[in-house]
Amino acid sequence: MISQREQDEWRARSLQENGQEWDESAHNEVATRLPPLPHYRIEIVDVFEEYSRFPLREAVKLYGPTIRYNPKLYGEVFRRSNRESSVLAGNALATPLIFNGLLRLFTTIQPDIVVSIHPIINYVTIHALRELNLNIPFITVVTDLISVHYSWFAPGADAYVVPTEAAKQLYLKRGLDPERIHVLGMPIDPKYTLPVENKEELQRKFGLKPDLPVILLVGGGDGAGGLHTAVRAISQARLPVQLMVVTGRNRRLYANLQRTQARLHVPAKIFGFVNNMPELMHASDVIITKAGPGTICEALACNLPIILSGYVPGQEEGNIDFVVSNNVGELALDPGTLIDALRRLIKPGSPELRKRVANAKRISRADASFAIAHFLLRHLPSDEKQSIWQSARWQRTQLKMSSRLQSAIRIHRLPQRLSPRLLKSPRIPRLPLLRARTRDISTESVDRNR
Repeated sequence: MISQREQDEWRARSLQENGQEWDESAHNEVATRLPPLPHYRIEIVDVFEEYSRFPLREAVKLYGPTIRYNPKLYGEVFRRSNRESSVLAGNALATPLIFNGLLRLFTTIQPDIVVSIHPIINYVTIHALRELNLNIPFITVVTDLISVHYSWFAPGADAYVVPTEAAKQLYLKRGLDPERIHVLGMPIDPKYTLPVENKEELQRKFGLKPDLPVILLVGGGDGAGGLHTAVRAISQARLPVQLMVVTGRNRRLYANLQRTQARLHVPAKIFGFVNNMPELMHASDVIITKAGPGTICEALACNLPIILSGYVPGQEEGNIDFVVSNNVGELALDPGTLIDALRRLIKPGSPELRKRVANAKRISRADASFAIAHFLLRHLPSDEKQSIWQSARWQRTQLKMSSRLQSAIRIHRLPQRLSPRLLKSPRIPRLPLLRARTRDISTESVDRNR
């Protein structure tokens, strides 16, 4: 979106300079007098899947199943690892499994800036960038609201972007450089800043009744958070409401709710993983969700009162305090508390509902993604400055790199030069390194999502 806006401004300036309607001839004539047309190349990489080795590559896939089936275990792991000694020990174990992969990634893509939105490998990423001996900015964008794990703040990053003042205080307690911390909000999909149809039109679009409060139930992308229990409790209480339930990637829950939908005592619409969450939220009056930071901030952007039906121990405990202390919602872990909270909010003219809607408007930072994107763009080198990857410094670094690392980088690039016929040879399976997967590199203008 930022890139599109800058391109529109560039064209408008070109028209103003040329004094006529836009066409290719006008563009060619004026382009030489204007700065280059803004353009950004974005690479989104799953470093665990594409550049790490077993068992690290598989271990990170356990997050979804663990928070769904054994959240207490996840909470215990979070708490035990949330200290310096544990983080350093984990980094020592992870480094051999991903270090060379990161070097291959950086030397293949040759980035001007590296941005991390995951805490696990920040330490080893900084180590890899230092190994290259290049001044490439590394910025950490923290995506936890309050309970920020120790591993997020790896010393040596150029900047740390956090969503709340509470997260900033945790950073400062570490004794790190106060000039490098920036409170810019939680990045969410930019669609939440766009105008939508009014509530009545959206409800009509989703086939909802116009005279019943709409309750949206969301369990996050992995469908956790006690959704089934909440739906059953609302049905048994026969509240005068209608439900929209988003089960995310939890296919078993989706199938279960589909089977039992006809037996519910309240009208209900059941969805799986959706891409139109802004419309669903704007069509609703209250949201029931687990305490995930993304969903909380999205709900605030839509001025929705929040009822928290669950949380991931350790990681999301601080989010409960954030919601309750700002009086935008409450915690309801048992059916009785949930039903009482709903009754207060759906009561006609509810003062509690009005107060929470007003508070959501007050603390919402729907445009945080734009603020973060502008902050990142400020760290890019100017168009006139030579890329560090074409500099003499990089040439010297390549000469000094160990033969082992040079071989690792060359082997990663080799399959791109091998013919498809050779890659199908029965001898190739004996050389797993030569069969390293090559990626399609997607190029796109900056269009910040979520």
